[in-house]
Amino acid sequence: MKWSLEHDGQKRFGMMTTNHAERWNNAILHARKLPVTSLVRELFLKTVEYFDKRCVEIASQTVKGQIFTKHANKMLSRAITRASGHHVKIFDRETWLFEVITRKVGLKGGNSHTIWMQETMCSCGKWQNYQIPCSHLIACCSYLKIKHEIFVGEWYKLDNVSKVYGGIFEPIPNKGEPRWPIEIDFPKVIHDKDVEKKKGRRKSTRFQNEMDFQSPRGKKKSTSKSNSAP
Repeated sequence: MKWSLEHDGQKRFGMMTTNHAERWNNAILHARKLPVTSLVRELFLKTVEYFDKRCVEIASQTVKGQIFTKHANKMLSRAITRASGHHVKIFDRETWLFEVITRKVGLKGGNSHTIWMQETMCSCGKWQNYQIPCSHLIACCSYLKIKHEIFVGEWYKLDNVSKVYGGIFEPIPNKGEPRWPIEIDFPKVIHDKDVEKKKGRRKSTRFQNEMDFQSPRGKKKSTSKSNSAP
């Protein structure tokens, strides 16, 4: 993951996990062992559900006058709070080269960071990785009296995010309806007669993880008191 983040050309936006895939795996946990057609149907219906949910959330945020996603707003709010204690020193007004000294609290802080504003770079690396202004950049913007929002990546704007979920789905048609896809003459797969087919369900060969194992249920302690004399 770290190697991917280092050589991603600033396209992973700081993503270091596979949470997206794991969440999908968890969403279809009850359907993973169903036949392929049922599994595909479950994936389709989950996608429709997620798209509708995201569209409602984005519309609600837009009505409230918000411009960026919740994730971007959260990071910006945190950076703005930290930027209030930074000290800014300008080195070159033509190239907007700055040095930012963080506020020292006890044994923490007092670090020096360099901002190359025209090159959209900060020595902390957060601005490049997340495409969201870090606290050092926000401090420089406050020094120059310009809005730091202009440095937020376009993909964090709700207008652009809404386009991701702008697709329209249609219910799956019943077989025989005009919308049912035309059957294609695929080759027919026949079981090899030389291979013995055992009775019962075939054993799964998939590698199992922590989601496949349930924690043992403890025995409930009886709360009723015995009526027998000691």
